[in-house]
Amino acid sequence: MHARQRTEITIETDQIFIIRRWRSSRFWCPECGREVDVVGRAEAEALIGTIQPMLGNSAEDRGWHVVESEDKTLLICLESLRKSL
Repeated sequence: MHARQRTEITIETDQIFIIRRWRSSRFWCPECGREVDVVGRAEAEALIGTIQPMLGNSAEDRGWHVVESEDKTLLICLESLRKSL
């Protein structure tokens, strides 16, 4: 009798985001239920490689959590940005 041979191949992939702390801030994200790093829309677009301006609710359409700062600036939760990729 011939012995059967079995070959297993495992491929692992990871993605690493390096965010410079001077460009991100910490805010409470109600959708995540915790404090997270946030960036402005321009920084979020740069991180994902978008070169056209975002219009309307396209941040929400992408699944990004939007947080409003005290000065009414809209900020994007980096956790939701990472998960949307």
